[in-house]
Amino acid sequence: MKNSRTKPVAAAAMILGCGLLALFLAYSTEAGKEAAFLDRTGAAVIWGLPVAKLAFNVAAAGTVGPLILTLFALPPKGKAYSKALVLAGISAVLWTAAAAAISVLTFHSLANLPLFSEGSGAIFVSFLTDVDAGRRSALTVVITATAALLCFGVQSQRAVAVTAVLASTGLIPLALNSHAAGGASHADSTVSVVMHMAAAAIWIGGLATLVLLRRTLGTELPAAVRRYSTLALLSFLALAISGVAAGVTSIGTLEGLASQYGLILLAKTAALGVLGLFGALHRKWILTKLDSALGKARTTFAALAVAELAVMTAASGLAAALARTPPPTASQAAPAPVSLRLPGVVDVFSSWKPDALWIFLCAVAVFLYAAGMRRVRNRGGHWPAYRAVPWFTGVALLFLVTNGGLRFYQEYLISAHVTTQMLLMAAVPLLLVPGAPLTLARHAAAPRQDGSIGGAEALTLTLRPVLSATSAPFTAAAGLAAVLAALYYTPLLEYSSRTQFGYQAMALLALLSGCLFAASLARATDRGPGSSVAARLMSLGAVAMLYAMHGWALAQQTDQLPDSRRQEWLISVGQPWDRPFLSVVEPAGMAMWVIAAGTLAVAAAAVLYRARRRPAAGTGKRVRSAPEQAQDLVMSSES
Repeated sequence: MKNSRTKPVAAAAMILGCGLLALFLAYSTEAGKEAAFLDRTGAAVIWGLPVAKLAFNVAAAGTVGPLILTLFALPPKGKAYSKALVLAGISAVLWTAAAAAISVLTFHSLANLPLFSEGSGAIFVSFLTDVDAGRRSALTVVITATAALLCFGVQSQRAVAVTAVLASTGLIPLALNSHAAGGASHADSTVSVVMHMAAAAIWIGGLATLVLLRRTLGTELPAAVRRYSTLALLSFLALAISGVAAGVTSIGTLEGLASQYGLILLAKTAALGVLGLFGALHRKWILTKLDSALGKARTTFAALAVAELAVMTAASGLAAALARTPPPTASQAAPAPVSLRLPGVVDVFSSWKPDALWIFLCAVAVFLYAAGMRRVRNRGGHWPAYRAVPWFTGVALLFLVTNGGLRFYQEYLISAHVTTQMLLMAAVPLLLVPGAPLTLARHAAAPRQDGSIGGAEALTLTLRPVLSATSAPFTAAAGLAAVLAALYYTPLLEYSSRTQFGYQAMALLALLSGCLFAASLARATDRGPGSSVAARLMSLGAVAMLYAMHGWALAQQTDQLPDSRRQEWLISVGQPWDRPFLSVVEPAGMAMWVIAAGTLAVAAAAVLYRARRRPAAGTGKRVRSAPEQAQDLVMSSES
């Protein structure tokens, strides 16, 4: 009994020791520098902050990782399911304590006061209520504490999903409090930091949960490891993309790699490469051994996983040190003001502003679609090229819009802002929807029999109700009108142009509403409300009028624009047009008209073409019900 406890304790000590050692080696130089400035705080604050950040990272992984693993890898009625929730709850309690410690230590660091000094209590309360950094710290504590309570009380998969989403939001306030908050790059790095932290939490926490529950899982361990391997692969991709994006923003130039920040970043990159090798070993070697000899392979899996967790914790220690180390861009001179001008076609392709989230989404879209096609072919089926070509073309256009010149200029020019929204709402969906990605997923993804949530179940649970509710073109068109109103006549207009979170919200809203409307037009012409050709053409006409009115409002003289747009865009940005006629008419309205006219004409032609190819009545073809059409997900008929 004593020997059985010694090995896990030794493994846990080794894992945590690797994290602390990496933190000490990476932060020792910066700690000496801080001691000269924070002369009144003492070593408890100087070293306490990065140690608390390491504890925060580990506890966050121990909460988010088990919750995600519970949803996507574990049967809901097994013992491992319940134990994973208990592990998440215990970690969430530790996460709350770490968040509270960070809040206290951050206050003393900013105020340059020793811990628990006389009179600091009242100032600390003011810090929590009146200062942004304090309010965000307090919000983190509230979120993590709520997640801890839910972990001990929930059992259903829907409740676990809500808890996982809530717990993931606990990563956001700390990212907003990062050292980049005062720099010009903060808006571009915040989403990358949150994405990086979430991916690391899923990867580390999921693997640790599998190691702790390997005996409880028993014969279910191979399936759980295989499912986790998919999550780990996606996490690795997200970590690599977001890490590169955040690193480029923080380093600035190649010379910055020689700084303390750059050296720690290089060490983290090396750790990520080692973890990639571990992942390859799991997929190529461990999974095969688990299927053939479970007893022996379980020990091998545990040994390899412990070594991988040690490297992961060391990387977390480096991340904690990195969070307290000023990046080279913080000491560089302010960037030169951008010369505002109307971009041309060449600028769209020559200017780039990489966005980690959309690079990741586009890469996953290409990979999953190609994997689905391969699986269909391996099963003896066939996926037509007229589906694949528009899909890959649409993803390429999506990548260009979210990472190219339009992404750069949309922060300065409302015409580029409108063009971005219209391409996401009107042009990209016309290419993505004919690709029928969700129909491909339905054919390629096998439903699970143990009650856990896989790809097929996730699509059915999340998209089927939405597609059923918007199956009628009039309903989808109403949703499109609501999104347009939100994008142009609410604070989201300014928020989407100034912040990363606002931009991502705008882009996702525009793309989703456009895809739903295009899907409602592309579905088969069967019986049902709004399914006739006339109804779909009338919906297109209504949307055309909607775009015409919005374009007319944008194309008016500058003094007739709504106050929200005039104040935020024209006063702060001014008139950057270097052509006289463009200073009179706002080109944003013209951009909306041109894109709307082209895409709606293509959509109308597609509706008429499909109507002509509709099988004649009375041929004996069964009319599919509305639920069956919704299950088809893209609402498109198979020719």
